[in-house]
Amino acid sequence: MALESIDAGVWSLVPAILAITLAWTTRDALIGLFVGVASAGPIYGALKPGAAAVGVPPDMVGQVLVSQIQTPWLTVGPVTTGNLLGALFGLKLIPTLVATAPLFSSAWYVENVLLAIFAIGGMIGLMIRAGAIQGVLEALADWADSPADAEKAAYIAGIAVHIDDYFNCLVVGSMMRPLTDKYNVSRAKLAYYVDSAGSPAARLAFYSTWGAALIGFIGAGLESAASQGVLPQAMSGFVKAGSDGPTAVTAEIWPLFFNSLFFGFYSWVALIIAALVAWQVFPNIFGMKREEERARAGNGVVGEDHDPMISEEMDRYEMAETATTDWRNFAVPVAVMIAVGLGAMFWRGSPVVHVPGEPENLLFALGGYQFMLPPAGEWAFNIGGVKLGLAATAALVVAAVLYRLRGDIPSNDDATDAMVHGFKGIFLAALILMLASSIQNSVTVLGISNFVTDWFRGVPAAVIPLLVFLATAGISFADGSSWSTYGIMFPIAIPVAFTTGANLPLVLGAVFSGGIFGDHSSPISDTTVLASSTSGSDHLVHVRTQIPYAVVTAAIAGTLFLLLGFVLPQGFEIFPY
Repeated sequence: MALESIDAGVWSLVPAILAITLAWTTRDALIGLFVGVASAGPIYGALKPGAAAVGVPPDMVGQVLVSQIQTPWLTVGPVTTGNLLGALFGLKLIPTLVATAPLFSSAWYVENVLLAIFAIGGMIGLMIRAGAIQGVLEALADWADSPADAEKAAYIAGIAVHIDDYFNCLVVGSMMRPLTDKYNVSRAKLAYYVDSAGSPAARLAFYSTWGAALIGFIGAGLESAASQGVLPQAMSGFVKAGSDGPTAVTAEIWPLFFNSLFFGFYSWVALIIAALVAWQVFPNIFGMKREEERARAGNGVVGEDHDPMISEEMDRYEMAETATTDWRNFAVPVAVMIAVGLGAMFWRGSPVVHVPGEPENLLFALGGYQFMLPPAGEWAFNIGGVKLGLAATAALVVAAVLYRLRGDIPSNDDATDAMVHGFKGIFLAALILMLASSIQNSVTVLGISNFVTDWFRGVPAAVIPLLVFLATAGISFADGSSWSTYGIMFPIAIPVAFTTGANLPLVLGAVFSGGIFGDHSSPISDTTVLASSTSGSDHLVHVRTQIPYAVVTAAIAGTLFLLLGFVLPQGFEIFPY
């Protein structure tokens, strides 16, 4: 059973601060996230001893040890034995915080997030083994006969392999490296395209691993708003009451997600700038200019003093001897996934059947039945039925059958090995998402949104999107994980939007954009490390050469959030919700 939410005040910030601080100091987001989640149990137990120190005699719980502890930053007291025992026994609440996180507590999340992530991982493992991804990259390389063409190919490849940003980094960097090396394109430039084309494209694709995950984060924000009593009555259908508090109706949240995509300015601008760089319109600046000048002069795609990170994970796993490098082997499963996703999105559940009456709206007749269009005014944008798990699983099955029938994968055992390889490749993403969902649950239970929302009272609604973008960008830079940042920020930003009257889709876009900034600029970002590794670039050189582009992108995105904050009314929306 989920823990009852409490009002922990300033203590609600501790798990997030620990996660961010340790992620930065240890250079490992997983350590920071784990400690952040683990800290929530003792804090909860100390503030609510009855929930943790069950069975402890009442006279022990009520004994006062210290009347007050005062520091320049915080005053605490009185401290009782109950607080200490609660903190100690609060360690046993950690599994509850993980188990009741949205990722595990709802069948919808299991199906549409966890299942989808591993299905996509297995499918890409099959694609590598069957030569499907190599076929895409060879098709791009066929027309490349200059450094400029090699850069364009790297950019297009990053967008093409966008189903998941982890696999984009793993695949595109290692596959395109021989082509860019051939034309003296610096490894830092290749890493830039891997990081700045594939990741933003993956975030904007509803059928990628990100679509369902973001639905979950937005749902947590709506639950937080409902628990605070600030959720507008018109949006009450997005949550339902339950014994454990408000629960998001995830099938109804897709319109909000699609609205947020239109305002995901950082992704859009990053893609545009990367395209302008690839087509030689936007210049090479600062460190990137030096890297490219050295490489073009024939003095090496990496500097003599560089320490290239080389990931051989994809290089060690080769195509089957029977594989044919055909880009259509990539296109068919992806098309199936999109088609199934869209089909589930717009399926109305049952046809409109009408036998008597006038057939003005007749579509077709079959077996004595007349299938009619809905009456005028009853059309609805019905996107509640999106099932990413179904779409990804269908694509995985189609890929396995297609490659076996064509003989690109020679045996069932080989196909199984390919899928397992893909599962292993996606495990890191699943683990980070698990901890991100857990820390989201932890800070929500401690009432972080109530505490932080009070800071924004009185702030003009027009500047809220910009402030949310800056706060999210700072957190994501510090912890290096957009998933963990989303887990912290969505439960804060959505109630703030309702409280201040800011435009909700714009605020969602601000959180969406700020999280990606950290992925593109932080030296401890997982995708940034992967981009350096598979591209064979010195990691710090990649970080230094990409940051100027990330800052330019963030400046443009921030300006758009500020301008539209003043222009758009509170109720403006692209898709009705």
